[in-house]
Amino acid sequence: MHVAMVTSYYPPSTGGMERFVYQLTQRLRARGIKVTVFTGDHFGRTNLSDVVQLRTRAVLLGNPLVPSLFKLSFDSYDILHAHDEHALTSNAVAFVKKEKPFVMHCHGSFSGGSFAWKMFVEFYMHTLGKFTISKADATVALCPTEARQLANYGAKNIRIIPNALNPDEVNLKADPEIFRTRYNLKGKRIVLFVGRLIPLKGAQLIPKIASDFNDDVVFAVVGDGPLRAKLLQEIKERKLKNVISTGRIDSQTLFSAYNACELVIVPSTSEGIPAVVLEAILFGKPLVCSDLPNIRDYFENVCSFAKPGDAKSFAQKVSEVLKKPPQDSQLELAKELVFERFNWKRVIQDVLDIYKEVVNK
Repeated sequence: MHVAMVTSYYPPSTGGMERFVYQLTQRLRARGIKVTVFTGDHFGRTNLSDVVQLRTRAVLLGNPLVPSLFKLSFDSYDILHAHDEHALTSNAVAFVKKEKPFVMHCHGSFSGGSFAWKMFVEFYMHTLGKFTISKADATVALCPTEARQLANYGAKNIRIIPNALNPDEVNLKADPEIFRTRYNLKGKRIVLFVGRLIPLKGAQLIPKIASDFNDDVVFAVVGDGPLRAKLLQEIKERKLKNVISTGRIDSQTLFSAYNACELVIVPSTSEGIPAVVLEAILFGKPLVCSDLPNIRDYFENVCSFAKPGDAKSFAQKVSEVLKKPPQDSQLELAKELVFERFNWKRVIQDVLDIYKEVVNK
């Protein structure tokens, strides 16, 4: 079986979808499936094998335009597997698929975002998006809420497959004192943010949230990105002593940070099922998250939900969780769910089952 995996972003780009597609590709190959990845060149050149990088002519609202995809022939492939129903690369696959089996893999883009983004999504999904998913022989949704939304736009044969991680790669016994000592946080109550410093992830809210707390509650911002300079400037202007920005840290220090913190904060305005949520649950940590359906569908019992983009709402929820965290039994049930449902063995088998079905249809 030969799969054409089409994605708008891929490593060395570092977002969640590209990491998922990379892991999916590698694990399918390990199961004997031949996979060729088709993507653009707007994020840099990759030296990975079996990756075809096509010329990106423009990037519109983060969406790369790769017109040569419309000219490609996929006649030699058994399955076309495209990622992100809002991507122009997925639109191209829908146009050129002919009779080839086509799997449309959605990544949670319905949830959250600005008013303008929501209006764009609504218009797009009634036009080009509806056309794209109507051409799919199977559609993958992250969660039940997204599956219902996709059905409203005409998606058929919808399967729910969440994101995944490999628990074996996570050191749950990492020493919390490594992080505390490195950043002089002994005796502090730590609220942890992990993610890229871009508007979508909401790190710009952290100084406003932190200003409602005394210095014994420290907000640790782990990650890098274009907003870091602005974040550091606001910390300085507000004279905040309870916010630190670590930049990127190695994995063992990150695992130490999870064990050192009391809760994890996820103030994103739009999300799929981010790795930080799954990792926090593996470490037995409660979360304060933006109220987004992809997270609520699975982890309502261990997440406290705040209004997206509202610093006061987040401050209130953080205060509540610090005073009264979820019961250990609830955290343990969530951890069991992550081990059982959000693991690569299960995800790969689900994808292979879809491949078998659409090929034999």
